[in-house]
Amino acid sequence: MPYEKCSDVSREYWQELQQADPDEIQRRIGMAPDNGVWRLPFLNRELFVDPAQNRVWASGAEDTEPNFRTCLTAILYLLQVDPSALGTPVSPKELTGASTFIQAHGPHSLPTETLEQTFGANLPAFLEAGRRLGASEREDGDAALSLTVYPGLNVEVILWEADEEFPAQASFTVPAHLERFMHLDAVLGLLQLVVGELQAAAPEA
Repeated sequence: MPYEKCSDVSREYWQELQQADPDEIQRRIGMAPDNGVWRLPFLNRELFVDPAQNRVWASGAEDTEPNFRTCLTAILYLLQVDPSALGTPVSPKELTGASTFIQAHGPHSLPTETLEQTFGANLPAFLEAGRRLGASEREDGDAALSLTVYPGLNVEVILWEADEEFPAQASFTVPAHLERFMHLDAVLGLLQLVVGELQAAAPEA
């Protein structure tokens, strides 16, 4: 069964976060917990991560359980990521080990097809979804968005619009050293999270 809910996150990650030194986390990410709860900027809102209760919730949605990818990436960010050491943007395929891990199809493929189907013929909807998520526009492809998923951790989504000659095409950039802080399957989960957020933020047709 696929992991879908926040409660599907491994207890080992929660235990590691419970035992982590808050001062060490604060040195890396520049934020301190409030009464043991981490208040983490996430796209256009905030996530609250409570290690004592094994619980994550978003601002304005306190009674809603976030999805698995949101919770996993938030916990991994707190546990492992050093924003100052992430490096410059590169294609995910350039990360160490990605040439064999990332595949053209299947569970280890980049989630480009979903973007192409959703936005490939509608660049204004793509850009509007980005604005709703607090993204900044970039001059790549026919349209590009840089999304700050967590502080210092940016994912760029680049889109080429479909025309009479070529189908739509999407690609990503991630920080060059991201695989030092997240396993490649978590990197794919991060990209899938971004795609899902863009879909959810798209204006209705």
